[in-house]
Amino acid sequence: MAGTGVLVRLVLRRDRLWPALWVVLIAAFVYGTVSTIGTLMPTEEARREYAGKIAANPAVLLIQGPAYDLSVGAIAAQQRAAATMIFAALGSVLFLVRHTRSDEQAGRCDLIGAAPVGRHAPLTAALTVVLVADALLAVLITAVLAGAGMPFAGSLAWGLIAACGGWVAAGMAAVAVQVTPGARPAGLGALGLFFALYLLRGVSDVAAPWLGWAVPTGWLLRSRPFSGERWWAFALAAALAAVLVALAYRLAGRRDAGAGLLPERAGRVAAAAWLRTPLALAWRTQRATAVAWLVAAVLFGLALGFGGREAVKEFGASAGLAAWAARMGAEADPAQVFYGLVIYVFGAYTVSLYTVLAVSRLWQEETGGLAEAVLAGPTGRLRWAAGHLLVAVAVPAALLAVVGLLCGLGSGDVGGLLALTLPLLPAVWVVTGVTVCAYGLLGRAGAVAVWAVFGLVVALEFGWEIGLVTDAAFRLSPFAHVHYSALAEPGPATIAVLTVAAGVFTALGLTALGRRDIG
Repeated sequence: MAGTGVLVRLVLRRDRLWPALWVVLIAAFVYGTVSTIGTLMPTEEARREYAGKIAANPAVLLIQGPAYDLSVGAIAAQQRAAATMIFAALGSVLFLVRHTRSDEQAGRCDLIGAAPVGRHAPLTAALTVVLVADALLAVLITAVLAGAGMPFAGSLAWGLIAACGGWVAAGMAAVAVQVTPGARPAGLGALGLFFALYLLRGVSDVAAPWLGWAVPTGWLLRSRPFSGERWWAFALAAALAAVLVALAYRLAGRRDAGAGLLPERAGRVAAAAWLRTPLALAWRTQRATAVAWLVAAVLFGLALGFGGREAVKEFGASAGLAAWAARMGAEADPAQVFYGLVIYVFGAYTVSLYTVLAVSRLWQEETGGLAEAVLAGPTGRLRWAAGHLLVAVAVPAALLAVVGLLCGLGSGDVGGLLALTLPLLPAVWVVTGVTVCAYGLLGRAGAVAVWAVFGLVVALEFGWEIGLVTDAAFRLSPFAHVHYSALAEPGPATIAVLTVAAGVFTALGLTALGRRDIG
């Protein structure tokens, strides 16, 4: 571990603003939530009415979890504790991968290794900064909530939800950087696993309570801030994080620097004929990520199809959920509304996240210099961009088809499940088109605009689910038109309009790309 202290200072020198901003923004987000709840629901009766609504709304239970008490703190935790945990996990994974595997790929670890530092010093330095930042986040959240008049015990529990979520995610990332062949697969793999565990937690709150105790996200969100805290849940999560970190160190001693335990396959001496096109190059650079997402979709479809039968029975047996299903327009078939809800969340947001990441490869190639090398030959800008665009369009179609098919095979209704899944595709393509449009018009600055729009779409969904956003406002989101509820019954006209809108956004982006400077 020699040289760890020096490397910690180097990490903070390079990224001293990011951890501080990340911690402060999450704490401000928590404070804003508590202030809003106190203003919007000042009386216990108003909070009781809200709690009754979410208890009968599986969409809110799937995404946010239930409310365990009627206090302002408990309602605020129900709304935002999960989001706080996810934000902490996201920052932990990105920061850890950036200062470990990304540095290896860029050659910085070779320079560091030439100095008198230990073999594991870079990993230790990155983990130290991330774990301490998560701990400081817990302290700041506790202070902010206690300062706002919330009970100290509940404030501390909320802070520990964020910190322990970040620690577990950092442990997953530490293992992923040892196993995967590169930084990008490591980051996506760790985040994908964390979000998959979070989705399983959501399914447990809707229809299978036992499942929540099998995943760390379930432990943390059942710690019940402001409503009889369960402190042992944090001990479990911290122990899991420690086990993951120990495993990462053990694996780190078994791999070569710059390589993963799952090495990249050796390339051919001469490139195959099919690699001579921009589309083939785009597929080659995105293949590992696409295959990983497809494998995750296969596992998700099998688990939902073959493991969801009991959940459907419990879903249909609940009077409150049956009433909610009636409002959604599927009172005769609880299976349809259950599968429709879970598949909608997967298709609307998870698959959309993939398509944004796939198009963002254009940003990465432009900033990394690969685009310049490709465009120096006979390949034009539009052909280069079209290759990545086709991947971003085709892989989401495959993801949705795989989930619908496997879920249908497990539930015994292939046609019905495909009918629920495939109409989501044009809405996902609209997200693809908006991303291409932002890239073409704004270049690298378009990334900020894309994530802002994506966040707005998510906010509209959450707001509509809890009654704070009107139907008219929610229809600004492309997913409102393919929603699982009676709000949307996507017919051929709706599908056609969404597809045309996706095409228009894409055409605008490609036209702008052909006219602006690259780099």
